[in-house]
Amino acid sequence: MSQVSSSQVSSSRVSAPQISAPHAGAASTAAPSPGTDSPEAAGAGGHGRRIGAVTAVAALSGFAGLGYEIVWARMLAVALGHEIVAVLGVVSALFAGLALGSLLLGRRIAHSPRPAAWYAGLECVIGLWALALIILSPLAAEQVPALVPVDADPLRQWAVAFGLPFVLLLPATLAMGATVPALEAVLVPLLAARGAVGRVYATNTAGAVAGTLATAFLLIPALGLSATLMACAGLNFACAALLLGYSGKRGRARAAPPTAASLRAGTELLRSPLMALFVTGLLGIGYEVVTVRVLSQILENTIYTFAILLAAYLTGTALGAVARNAVATRHPGADLTRPLVVATALACLLGAALLGVSDTLLEMLRAALPATFEGRLAAELGIAALAFLPPTIAMGALFTELAQRASDRAGGVGPALAVNTLGAALAPILFGPLLLPLLGAKMAFVGVALGYLLVLPDLRRRSLLAAGLVGVATAALVVAPLSLRFVRIPPGGELVWHRDGVMAAVSVITNSAGDRHLQVNNHFRMGGSASMRSDHRQAHIPLLLHPAPASALFLGLGTGATLSAAGAHPGLKADGVELVPEVVETFPLFGASAGEVGRNPRLSVHVADARRFVRAPGERYDVIVADLYHPSVDGSGALYAREHFAAIRDRLAEGGLFAQWLPLHQLDLPTLRIIVRTFLDTFPDASAYLAQFSVETPLIALIGRREAKAYPADWAARRITDPGLAGRLAALDMSGDFSLFGLYLAGRPELAAFAGPGPVNTDDRPLVTTDAPRVAYAGTDTPADRLVGLLAALHPAPEAVLEGSDPQARVRLAAYWRARDAYLETGAQTLAARGPRDVIGTLAPRLIEIVRMSPDFEPAYGPVLAMARQRAVSEPAAARRLLEALDRANPARPDARRLLAALPPDAGSAPRPPQPR
Repeated sequence: MSQVSSSQVSSSRVSAPQISAPHAGAASTAAPSPGTDSPEAAGAGGHGRRIGAVTAVAALSGFAGLGYEIVWARMLAVALGHEIVAVLGVVSALFAGLALGSLLLGRRIAHSPRPAAWYAGLECVIGLWALALIILSPLAAEQVPALVPVDADPLRQWAVAFGLPFVLLLPATLAMGATVPALEAVLVPLLAARGAVGRVYATNTAGAVAGTLATAFLLIPALGLSATLMACAGLNFACAALLLGYSGKRGRARAAPPTAASLRAGTELLRSPLMALFVTGLLGIGYEVVTVRVLSQILENTIYTFAILLAAYLTGTALGAVARNAVATRHPGADLTRPLVVATALACLLGAALLGVSDTLLEMLRAALPATFEGRLAAELGIAALAFLPPTIAMGALFTELAQRASDRAGGVGPALAVNTLGAALAPILFGPLLLPLLGAKMAFVGVALGYLLVLPDLRRRSLLAAGLVGVATAALVVAPLSLRFVRIPPGGELVWHRDGVMAAVSVITNSAGDRHLQVNNHFRMGGSASMRSDHRQAHIPLLLHPAPASALFLGLGTGATLSAAGAHPGLKADGVELVPEVVETFPLFGASAGEVGRNPRLSVHVADARRFVRAPGERYDVIVADLYHPSVDGSGALYAREHFAAIRDRLAEGGLFAQWLPLHQLDLPTLRIIVRTFLDTFPDASAYLAQFSVETPLIALIGRREAKAYPADWAARRITDPGLAGRLAALDMSGDFSLFGLYLAGRPELAAFAGPGPVNTDDRPLVTTDAPRVAYAGTDTPADRLVGLLAALHPAPEAVLEGSDPQARVRLAAYWRARDAYLETGAQTLAARGPRDVIGTLAPRLIEIVRMSPDFEPAYGPVLAMARQRAVSEPAAARRLLEALDRANPARPDARRLLAALPPDAGSAPRPPQPR
């Protein structure tokens, strides 16, 4: 999963359910202190206005808090290099700041004569710092390449990943941590009125859930990141104004300052509850980190997936707090700690068990729901509810019980919140890069369940029995044939290799034919032995368009095949950059297609982030090639951003070129238009090429240069002089006169007309990230349809690519393009028809007509020859007719005549005229 949410109930009765950014405060059940205004004295009307003000503040602050978490994680992902790394860093930073804010300011605010003024000031600090981050975040991102140089060791990378968000967000997170005690103090006079607490709590939770969903689904797509931060800051200022207005009308809420004796007694009494709260914070977020990591293998991992998971977590923790309060009301004074500990541990084990069958449940939900964007999101929400609701309801109830007891003894919720959030701050560090890769998901869940036993209030018989029950359930999970590793293995295939990493689960599988494929997160095939032809072409096409490349950079390596193909170019030195270290570990398993990697000293591999690599100081490259990035996956959209394209442009040497490969089978035409507009904004002279003639997995390259360039008609002959390279290209059908420029699709005029006017994809307006998931969730067309639609929209001009005064070459090239487009359209129609009954009788006439369009278009000639050979034994007359028609369409090729001569005499055939020798 690209993101990890961070949400939890943070008080006993009025809580901020988002522990990542709790603004809404918590309420103690202590009676109003002397000197405060009582609700009875205020009158019904004044009391209603007070409750209304606090209710509005709770809702607005809950909305803003979750909006900040989502936006900050996205902004820092650009700097830190991966969504999961950024989210772990942001979550840890938020919790650490909350803990510090509560510890440093909580007690002082709780006993201040003007807590509402404190609260208003803190909200203003949060809003102002959020606005400052619009400027500071890009500046901080510029420092990351210096802090984390290329090939830095993992310890340094993780230190920056957790340290940078902590420092950058600290002013805001400190203030957030202090708002909880402040609002608690404001609420003290209201607690005598029935219904006030429940109302404020409910609206706070509703605001948090609304903020989660609205930020991801509405604000970021419509406004972008900076404007969303401005909107959230506006909510902070509104909260400040509301509380100041309330304070001015209703006076001040005071609390009697504690004596030294009471502080010492409170510290002793709280020692155990505080430790329990620390443990629950650590384990609650640890469960979340592991769950999201497991779900990344079956869900689509879009920006909307994160919002759905976060909303489910928020709802569960809120329901747990409500349930606990209902039980406590019926049984006042009852200690619910022991049963809630058992319930939480068992619920975590249940959640792990449900995750083990979540792939099957997801398919059932998808089958039952409409195959629409909304239907697919509803299916993900169903899985999120199954995985999160049972554990988080128990977690919310347990935290509420512990926090209530701590608050009763200390006279405030500040210490409870501080230790809980401190434990939560450590969870992303402990579970993300350490326990999950070391133990695996199943054993990590076991550790979470057993860890809750540390929260048992004593070691008496009932507690020991409870521990035994949890131990039996844990053992059952361990021995159960339940796997939390989801790998799609085709019929007749097998799993060759698997590794659970911090960023992704990586697998190598084989199919029934023995072909190996690289899978990441059980979703995305990153190439394999069967795609070697396409993988190698992705290197050769841009390299051949440069007159003499001496250096090249490959961003994203997959199986290593594309980088390996660069080794065939004499004298070329190439660097390859791959983000996921487990992917690099698979290279030896693809020796047939990536044999040069690790063996050719001119090829170097770096485990690093592509964006950070190109922004780091270093040499310039003649050719830069960017791999196919699935645009809907959260984080990949940043690799199609204008800022990234500009950084690549700055790393190009004089006369260099950049090739961005695009998977047309994974993005729709509206998203393609956004990417093309963005590319043209950075590279005014741009062109587009096909990788090969495939309608099922069409690949397109956008080629960018600093200046325009045309080529002589015999460019391929001039460029390919090395015999070894010529042999490699011949094996890929790239040795003819039209093998390169026959793949040309369009130049700048055609691309600009296709893209049309509109916004471009930037770090601040991540349009690709928000728009591309349409295809992932519910694509309404096929890759073949998109390719045909694209070809119909592009009308390339031969003079744009061929220089010189050879009109015949331009005529032949134009004819080749017409034949190519007709060939691809025929393939799309055949695929849509799912294979007509008489394949040969249907296709052969179309292919022969395509050969007639352009005798140079060889891809249509070979299939007709194959059809004739197939019919030669059973229907020699039909085979003869095919060959004669093919020979008439392209008399320059002797293949059809040779096969005709080998056919048995056919009395029914017409006499053939003599053919030229």
